[in-house]
Amino acid sequence: MRSFRVSIALRMALSGLLLFVSVGVACNLALRSILYSQLDGTLLHLAEVEAEAGAATTGSDFEFHEGVLLAAREGPAAELTRYAQLWTRDGQPLVRSRNMPADLELPAGALLAAQRGHVGWATHAWRGRSIRSVVYPLRLVGAAHGVHLLQVAAPTEPVRGTLSQFALLVAAVTVLATAAAYAMGWRLAGIALRPTREITEQAEAVEAGTLSERITAHAGVVEFRRLVTVLNAMLNRLDRAFQAQRRFTADASHELRGPLNVLRGDIEVTLKRERSPAEYRETLERFREEVVQLSRLAADLLGLARSDAGLPLEQRAEIDLYALTSRVAERYRPFASERNVRIQVTGTSAAVAGDPQLLERVLANLIDNAVKYSPADGAVRVAVQHDERSVIVTVRDEGPGIPSEQVPHLFTRFFRGDPARPRAEGSGLGLSIAKAGADAHGGALEFLGDTRGAVFRLSLPAAGTS
Repeated sequence: MRSFRVSIALRMALSGLLLFVSVGVACNLALRSILYSQLDGTLLHLAEVEAEAGAATTGSDFEFHEGVLLAAREGPAAELTRYAQLWTRDGQPLVRSRNMPADLELPAGALLAAQRGHVGWATHAWRGRSIRSVVYPLRLVGAAHGVHLLQVAAPTEPVRGTLSQFALLVAAVTVLATAAAYAMGWRLAGIALRPTREITEQAEAVEAGTLSERITAHAGVVEFRRLVTVLNAMLNRLDRAFQAQRRFTADASHELRGPLNVLRGDIEVTLKRERSPAEYRETLERFREEVVQLSRLAADLLGLARSDAGLPLEQRAEIDLYALTSRVAERYRPFASERNVRIQVTGTSAAVAGDPQLLERVLANLIDNAVKYSPADGAVRVAVQHDERSVIVTVRDEGPGIPSEQVPHLFTRFFRGDPARPRAEGSGLGLSIAKAGADAHGGALEFLGDTRGAVFRLSLPAAGTS
């Protein structure tokens, strides 16, 4: 796994290396230009001095300032040796300085420039050494020497040696600077990453039982404020989800415990003595009611669990929602008749794509609640409407409505508007299941308010639009 700290240190080292290499190359080129300019200036000055000194002589009478300017020196300063030679205009040697064992080589380019009356320059080899030469036409200082050329030369080893030493110095400085840049990058990265380590340590210390704690490290630092804010917001969501899950688990356990306790109690009472067939049948009927209640609750919990997990619909088909609504209403007519409540369904065919069983359950929960809360001689009105994009089912009862303080909790799991209602009348999951089913189909379930009873609206995408 790549280390961010090492990456920062390497980047700083690479940046330092590139910087010092660039500066070193530029400095080396600048120094080279300066040294060769100084060498050329010295050679030109010697040529001018020798030309002026020999302006009154001709031919072999020409003499060089051997002891002052051109003599070879012993020891470390020997590199300062300069060589001089007098040539005819056509390149024939005449006189050379005594520190030369043989004639210099006269470069063709420099000779041609001098023949034209210009100072010629060349860097060339002589006796296995690299030298720098200036070829000076003596006619520039006097007509007596119009046919003579003066060549002054010097070895380039001192310049190249100086450049080599400078390059080694720059290389050593570059290596040291690169190492220093890496060390500095490592330290700076450690300092920069210290807040993230402290934030991470605080986040790791937050466990399931301490979700109420929040991260405070470096919350006031501009660069880390957003990170701390995001982590604290995540902890807030986790805390709410954890509390909701705990309440859901407790409520589910309570709901499951009721039917199981009833079953256990009935079984224990039944087993205390022999019973007649009629008594056994009555007991079994009670058992069946409790088992049905348990099955319904287990199915509700499973549906909510699937919704929480975001699982896709178990099946999807094109459904005529008006026909499905009519079937569900027809199934509840006997139950409504017992309460002297009428169920009216209006609308036209409207196609949606979804899970038929889940949508049937959503509609059943809405109609069931409407029938339960409608008064005698009341009516439950179900209207199915649609347009090109959506299908809307409105369920309206004529009951007392829903108190305003209960409206925010309508879709809360296990919430019952009337705590005094017996458990057998419901688990408090009906509207939660209905809303989860609407959400699973990309739709919505809303409470529209109390207009002579409660009004709920189910909106679903029309078939072919989701």
